[in-house]
Amino acid sequence: MSGATALSVRDLRVELQSRRGSFLLTADALDLNAREALVILGPNGSGKSTLVRALAGLERPASGHVTSAVTGAVTMVFQRPAPLAGSVAHNVHIAFLGKKLSGAERRARVVEALERFKIDHLAEHRAATLSGGELRRLALSRAFALRPAVLLLDEPFAGLDADGQAALSLDLRRAISDTGVAVAMVTHDLRRAMLLSDRIAVLIDGKLAQIGSRDDVLERPTTPDIARVVGMTNLVQGVVGEEPHGDLALVEVDAQHRVATRTAYAAGTRVWVGIRPEHLKLDIGRGDVDPIGEGVVREIINDGVSVSVGIDWAGSELRTHLMAGRGLARTIEVGSKVSLSASPEQVHLIPVRAG
Repeated sequence: MSGATALSVRDLRVELQSRRGSFLLTADALDLNAREALVILGPNGSGKSTLVRALAGLERPASGHVTSAVTGAVTMVFQRPAPLAGSVAHNVHIAFLGKKLSGAERRARVVEALERFKIDHLAEHRAATLSGGELRRLALSRAFALRPAVLLLDEPFAGLDADGQAALSLDLRRAISDTGVAVAMVTHDLRRAMLLSDRIAVLIDGKLAQIGSRDDVLERPTTPDIARVVGMTNLVQGVVGEEPHGDLALVEVDAQHRVATRTAYAAGTRVWVGIRPEHLKLDIGRGDVDPIGEGVVREIINDGVSVSVGIDWAGSELRTHLMAGRGLARTIEVGSKVSLSASPEQVHLIPVRAG
């Protein structure tokens, strides 16, 4: 459960100039709360790193303000942490320069921080010899040793393999819960966002386009661009039909393809139909409770853990995910005809004008 507001953004406007031109970041309202992780998502160049730098006070706003409501430190861990000279333990000790702490307290905090991120066995190793994943754990150890009230992370999983990302995600989630720190984290990895976030903020072209709880943003994006950023990649246009389907509406994509959903949009409204890949179901020839029509398999990508299936449906490509080596994933082939279905509660509509 989130706690009190730690950092508040109001009417923020940051203007940057470079050889490539000018860039404007705007955010009307954003709060960071204790015991909560806010994940910032967006396409490359959308301003994610600029936003966390502004939160850290490293970018001067042209207008608006970032207000801290806490007495503890606001600490940032950068995308490419670099080791300093000396041992791993010494690299954490350096965080206390200028801090009025006893030697015993400093040593206790160093031990605690290294244990928290499982590199205590490397305490006396030279920091310059650490792997990329170990360096990231060192940077987080140094940050948490300060016991910050606010922690800002810029791409903390960049460059790590899948196992390294998964392990660090779990340790970071525990650290947030244990310490009550308010976290804002930039990542391009949707899986990490889904695992770590309590809330999600989406930046599009330098503008804070949507912010809300994780499930609300993932399942109810407000524009097609946001939908694609948060993984709702199955998007097709249709029209809300005149004839109801029980207590549901039928969205007509074409004469052969209709999708049932719950909506308050009036008949005749042109909409984007959004279905997350994990909510699109398929089988061969049997159909399901809420069929949406047939399609043809055009692409199968198997990474050994999951199978991503691309399907030609109503002239568009839809995608779903299967578990590798199980059920339909063992028999499906390119060219297979499949019957698709989706629960009405998992079909999301976006008015075309919004996109």
